[in-house]
Amino acid sequence: MSIGLGVIGLGFIGSQLIQNLGKFHDKYRLQAIFDIDKEKVSKIAKLYPDVRIMSDITDFDDCDVVIEAAIQQVVVNVFDKIVDLKKIFIPMSIGAFITDQALYQKYISLEKPTKQLIKLPSGAIGGFDAINSISLIGIQTSKLVTNKPLKVFEEHRYVLEKNIKLSGTEKTLIFQGTAKEAARIFPKSINVGARLALATLGPEKTEVKIYANPKIDKNIHEIEISSEVGFYRFSFQNNPSPTNPKTSWLAALSAIELLEQIE
Repeated sequence: MSIGLGVIGLGFIGSQLIQNLGKFHDKYRLQAIFDIDKEKVSKIAKLYPDVRIMSDITDFDDCDVVIEAAIQQVVVNVFDKIVDLKKIFIPMSIGAFITDQALYQKYISLEKPTKQLIKLPSGAIGGFDAINSISLIGIQTSKLVTNKPLKVFEEHRYVLEKNIKLSGTEKTLIFQGTAKEAARIFPKSINVGARLALATLGPEKTEVKIYANPKIDKNIHEIEISSEVGFYRFSFQNNPSPTNPKTSWLAALSAIELLEQIE
C-alpha cells in the first residue's frame, strides 16, 4: 500500500518534491496539499486530480508523511498535532526549532521513538555522519560562515534597518552572532545554521557569520568543527534554485533523499 504524502507549501521545494514523486513509482501518493497561493494549489490539483486540498495547515489526519516547505510559524503551529498523531514529519523551515524556545524544548525532550519520526533534512549542507561521530566525544566549537550573492540581501529589511552599506566589489559582513539570532533575522535563507546547531552545540553556542558577496553566483556554506578528535572543515558551493535565489537547489534534493529512506 502506498504512503500518503501531505505537502504544506508549494514554492520551489514543495513543487520539486511533487515533481519527483514519479521516481518512487508506487511508493508514495500525493494525498493532500496546502498553500495560501490558490493559483499554486490549482496548478498542482490539475496535475493530480485525486489530491485533496487541505482546509488549513493542520488538516493532515489522512497523511502518513507531512512535509513543511513554507515558513517557520507553520512548524510551530503543526508540531503538537504531528507528535500526537505520530506522523512522519519533514520540516524544511528548521529555524523554527531554535527560534521558538517552547518548540525547542518540546523537540529536545521527545522520547527517541517519537523523535525518530521527525526527519530533519540536511538542507544545503552535509557531513552529518562525521559530525554525529565527533559528538560522541564532544564538540568544542561549531561555526558556520555563509556567503550569498549580493542580490539576496539588497532589499533585506535587516540590511536596510541597520543601514549596512553593501559593496559592489568586495564581500560585506552583514551578520555575526548565534545560530538562533541568524535563524530569527534570516528565516528563509539560513536554515543551515539551525541544522548545524541542532547537530552540535545548540542555538546559543553555534556561531554564524553571513556575507553578501558580489563576486559569487552560488550560495557558499563553510562549517568548522573543533573537538578533541580533531579539526574539521566542510565547504559547500551550491547553485541557487532556479526560482528562488535565497534557496539552494540542494535543499530540495535533501528532502527527496529523505523520502528515499522512509520505509
